[in-house]
Amino acid sequence: MKQFVISSETDAIREVEDRGDQVEIARFIKDEVKRELKKCLEEAQSYFHTVSGPKLALVIDGKCLMYALDPSLRVMLLNLSLNCHAVVCCRVSPLQKAQVTSMVKKGAKKITLSIGDGANDVSMIQAAHVGVGISGMEGMQAVMASDFAIAQFRYLEDLLLVHGRWSYLRICKVVIYFFYKNLTFTLTQFWFTFQTGFSGQRFYDDWFQSLYNVIFTALPVIIVGLFDK
Repeated sequence: MKQFVISSETDAIREVEDRGDQVEIARFIKDEVKRELKKCLEEAQSYFHTVSGPKLALVIDGKCLMYALDPSLRVMLLNLSLNCHAVVCCRVSPLQKAQVTSMVKKGAKKITLSIGDGANDVSMIQAAHVGVGISGMEGMQAVMASDFAIAQFRYLEDLLLVHGRWSYLRICKVVIYFFYKNLTFTLTQFWFTFQTGFSGQRFYDDWFQSLYNVIFTALPVIIVGLFDK
């Protein structure tokens, strides 16, 4: 696997940091991050056009990520990330986790899932479309802020591929059934108006309309709920 590493632990950056000028440090690191992003993106795109190119991975630390998330560099970071099979952001703050998630969510128009087990993952979990919290030694903050909670990370596969699939099928059945019964209820009244010459006469009594969803069409839903997995 080909790795693109963008790190602030380089000799050039250390030399500038030793001078102590914060403005110069910020300007220099931003220029270095921009140069590295541009170089990595060009190399990644060249691999993309090859048939047997290697898998790509991006590794970036928190200090460089702070400058890469700048509006002037964010598009370049997003394009590079989308060309990689894996992206690793190390030593990042909770705010940066949420910013990366929002960048992919809004910039790439993708469905995002965030998973975490501590209080520092709460903002990232809330920023994603689907948040999964792991209950563990670091408290229950992530679980309380998530959409789904699991006990261990290995249960994520079952949550997505088993329970997620079942939930999708259940929702499809319910939506189709409700469309069917509501169309049945309204179309009979629609055709009845032609028989009555649009006189405004009602086809259903008041008690029938009140009990239609409560009793008359509730049995299929109850049966599906009882015999479902």
